[in-house]
Amino acid sequence: MFTNNRDFLAALRLESQNIPPAWIMRQAGRYLPEYLAVRKHFPNFLDMCKTPEVCCELVLQPIERFDLDAAIIFSDILTIPDALDLGVIFKEGQGPVFKNPIRSKSDIKNLKEFHPEKLNYVYDTTKLTKQALPSSKPLIGFTGSPWTLAAYSIEGKSPLKNEFLSAFLVNAEAETHDFLNILTSACFLYLKEQIISGADAVQIFDSWANLLKGEAYDQFSLNYIKKLLSMLKKDPITKNTPIILFARDPSCDLNNFLIPELDCLSLFTSADINEAMNTFNGKMAIQGNLNPKILLESDAILVDAVKQLSDSFQNYPGYIFNLGHGITPDINPEKVAIMLDALRS
Repeated sequence: MFTNNRDFLAALRLESQNIPPAWIMRQAGRYLPEYLAVRKHFPNFLDMCKTPEVCCELVLQPIERFDLDAAIIFSDILTIPDALDLGVIFKEGQGPVFKNPIRSKSDIKNLKEFHPEKLNYVYDTTKLTKQALPSSKPLIGFTGSPWTLAAYSIEGKSPLKNEFLSAFLVNAEAETHDFLNILTSACFLYLKEQIISGADAVQIFDSWANLLKGEAYDQFSLNYIKKLLSMLKKDPITKNTPIILFARDPSCDLNNFLIPELDCLSLFTSADINEAMNTFNGKMAIQGNLNPKILLESDAILVDAVKQLSDSFQNYPGYIFNLGHGITPDINPEKVAIMLDALRS
């Protein structure tokens, strides 16, 4: 079945389109000069995230510049740990740092209860943005996955170097699972409030999936994503909202993501496109997975890469054009325009 072109929600319903809808992870961000003009007024990034009127403005910037086919709420994945009083701050050149990281079993046992109303600023952003967007532009809500939130919270910063996380999983495995259950419930309540406030679809970012290998990925991440998906699809308010999962370079096979409650998998740059189409054809939508680095190449190379990707998915029932990771600050916005022109031509 073919629908009108560039319909994001139709693609999530597995409806084929001659021109697929397109949006970009981190589409409101540091590569845009208009974003930087706003950002300079906020020494702490999280303070900006807690200002709904500003966040609404930031959401609209890439929509107005590129006529993208979906908007995503402007916020941060660490809002839940911040609401749990783990003291999230953003240091220039260093990223997020936790004043009160999880470093002991007792830290988890003594954790304060999550109150979704502590994140009212996100729901206010959602409401304002939904009102400001054209009716043809769906709005995406999001959360970090339970594992990704746990990884940040235990490491106390980006877990890239993994100075504390691995040892904690070994020494406090039971407590880690307790923490992941707490975070799963928090993610559900958080997404539910975003949906109530106007989000048309939601995306779960498993941004640190690549830290776990083999069975550990199932044990500490995928199992909790499945629990979250089940909670969302069983709740009468959230059950009909499409859910997208982005997992960063997971070590498991793609068929591990054949989860009945999942509507769309957002492919990382390294995912094999043919394998993905063979695995998910007719079962769920696919999003992605152009490498952001291609936007640093010549116009000819960029256009050819877009053409190859769009040709590959031409007959796939439910494809959404996106990058295989968030866009980086070193990208020239004109390259994004060229990329989208190539897709839409």
